Amino acid sequence: MRDKMFMRFMTLPALLVFLLMGVYPTIQGLLNSFTSYNMTEIAEKEFIGIDNYVRMLTEMRFWQALGRTLVFVVLSVGLSYMIGLVIAVLLNKINAVRNVYRIIFLIPMIIAPTITALNFKFMYNYNMGIINFFLNLAGIPNVDFLGDPSLALFSTLAVDIWLGTPLAILILLAGIESQSEAYYEAAKIDGASEWQIFSEITFPILKKFSVIVIVLRTMDALKVYEVIQLMTAGGPGTSSETLNIYISKAGFSWFEMGYAAALGIFALYFIMFIAKFIISKTGLFQSEVSRA
Repeated sequence: MRDKMFMRFMTLPALLVFLLMGVYPTIQGLLNSFTSYNMTEIAEKEFIGIDNYVRMLTEMRFWQALGRTLVFVVLSVGLSYMIGLVIAVLLNKINAVRNVYRIIFLIPMIIAPTITALNFKFMYNYNMGIINFFLNLAGIPNVDFLGDPSLALFSTLAVDIWLGTPLAILILLAGIESQSEAYYEAAKIDGASEWQIFSEITFPILKKFSVIVIVLRTMDALKVYEVIQLMTAGGPGTSSETLNIYISKAGFSWFEMGYAAALGIFALYFIMFIAKFIISKTGLFQSEVSRA
């Protein structure tokens, strides 16, 4: 009994932090979403019901931002997973200086996204960027990566893939190395090709690890803000404006905190829905439940 009381007492600090930093802001945001709360007219704050949600669903700019977010997430998660899978398989085959290669590929993971975004912004620079420098050497004229509306979103997407691929490598490589070498040795003795070994042994083994990568990367991609904000701020125009950037503009540029709160509540439940959908369709936790 004393042990249980002690354990509950020790969890109180974490519970208080969760309530103060998680539950309270969410409840406050939900309440604000039903008001006309504008930071320039605080005294005129009033309850308006679901008007902010109606505005959100009827505003084309919101749907465009949501569409860009979905494109960003699908491409970022898909490409980072595929690149990570290829690198993980290759790293598993390398015996010499394997740890050196692991460190090199994991470097993007330990650099702050803010620093990475600023570095890429300099690299993308139209006049002095190193990328355009090498393009010029190849006879290709300068490309306005961040100023061209058709390229801006994809230029920021490349940075998110750079940041997210190391996580995929780490998890998938751990999955490959967790399996017994006996399967591979038996396949080689039977004369299986490298592709057959990958498709019949490696890839099926990595199913659960792949789901973990997809879930984690999806959550990361849905939350991306600083990379886009620092590189393009949603521009030029609204060509790279994702949902998070739109929420930020509504709250801190237009000072419409009630509308921004409604957008934030939508984003919260949208992320929860996506996570639940992926987990339910892939059965990530089914085996654990069935064992219990």
